Amino acid sequence: MKKILLTFVSLLVLVILILVVNYLVFAKMATRISVGEPINQKETKNLAVLVIDIQEATTGNYSMYDNLVLNAEGLINNTNQIADSSIKYGVPVIYIRNEISNPLINILNSSYATGSPGSQLDARLNVVSDYIVPKKKGDSFSNPMLDNILIKHDINKLVFTGLDIAHCVNSTIQAAVNRNYDICLISDALLSESDSLKQVKIDEFRQSGFEIISTAEYIENLKK
Repeated sequence: MKKILLTFVSLLVLVILILVVNYLVFAKMATRISVGEPINQKETKNLAVLVIDIQEATTGNYSMYDNLVLNAEGLINNTNQIADSSIKYGVPVIYIRNEISNPLINILNSSYATGSPGSQLDARLNVVSDYIVPKKKGDSFSNPMLDNILIKHDINKLVFTGLDIAHCVNSTIQAAVNRNYDICLISDALLSESDSLKQVKIDEFRQSGFEIISTAEYIENLKK
């Protein structure tokens, strides 16, 4: 009996160790930023809106993030206004969602598992285009589909909405800078795990020289 118990404990420790190591490797890979080919900037700015990770597992029914859920209505209302206005003026809107296919990671947290309800876009989003890009890393450019869409439309300026501004949005901005895109952030259409962290990142991006505007300002600019 003692031998059986010892074997069981050993196996349990081994399983936990495998899960932890797998998670650490996954986390390291997920934070890598892609480089890509730099685009040629032009005087005329062609915009595209990126709607990042507004999903059932972040702002919806399967979320574990209190601050994201608390502020979801305002975020989604503003994002829908941005999307509706953008399409009206011929600006592509690209929806990006996180999904995880690693079965060991999904044992720890299956919220983002490929094909799960949590991996889907938040049902309250008004999806105005067929451009839906799944990703498995923080950097949205990790899926070549995003590069292809932007190049197809000759885009040189990206407008950021969604979450988390300190993580996936931040990683995607870094990747966009690597590719020479102009950056615009819509402050009231972005969220983080806390309001204070969001403000820290907004201040950092402002100091980096990125354009930071409100939803109302963005819509007004489209009319000019």
